[in-house]
Amino acid sequence: MGKPVDRGDVEIVLTEAGERADLRGAHVIEASPSLGAAGLIAINYLVETLKPTKIAEVKSLHFPHVSIVDEGLASHPSISLYLHRDGDLKLVFISRNFPIESEEGGYLIASKLHKFLVERGAVNYYLLSSSRITGERAVFVASSNPDDMRGFLNSGARMLSNLDNIPADRLSSYLLMLYMKDTGHACILVSEVVTYFPDPISAKMLITVLAKGLGFKVDLEQLDEEIEKHRKILEEVQRGYEQMLQKQKGRPSREPFYIG
Repeated sequence: MGKPVDRGDVEIVLTEAGERADLRGAHVIEASPSLGAAGLIAINYLVETLKPTKIAEVKSLHFPHVSIVDEGLASHPSISLYLHRDGDLKLVFISRNFPIESEEGGYLIASKLHKFLVERGAVNYYLLSSSRITGERAVFVASSNPDDMRGFLNSGARMLSNLDNIPADRLSSYLLMLYMKDTGHACILVSEVVTYFPDPISAKMLITVLAKGLGFKVDLEQLDEEIEKHRKILEEVQRGYEQMLQKQKGRPSREPFYIG
């Protein structure tokens, strides 16, 4: 496929704060929809807890023309950019509520975001995701920069050795590729998940490694409450499954019926 042509159907609309925001040296943090949704949970929690300033919103004809329903509330697909400052540290969060699997849409939106951010000095990109890798809870890291890799390994991550199936949709994959080729500072953190349900435990592990690696603080108390709710739900599911098995064991087996 040839490189998609930008016909102006992707637009980044700055807020008033975004017009004057200084992004030089900022770390760009994004999450891809994935198994267990740990990356999305992590970035949504960071936005809710750190309360960063909204600096921009992406508008595009490549967004799906559907509403996202969450707890009975409908909202349109959106991508928003937030800036958080912690002393000299600057974090830019890219938050969204839908996956992008279109080759053209993924590339054009990623190109627009990459150009916007790099031109303003935000040259470091970190992708948060989750998958099943070894079956043991851990956070894995891969990076195009040895120093970035070393920082996260020292923060408790393990090296991600297999890059054949990176858990990322088209938008995240293209952002990762563009940053890798352009600035050389592209990193992916993948948290192991042990369930198909949304996994806040894996999200907490992602946040812990990310915060230690980049040097910022975040209160995880509310996430701990979600983890406790998650644990109780899984226990209920497990009990229900065990009761179902017990009932099946108690039923008389059906012997074959022969005529003759």
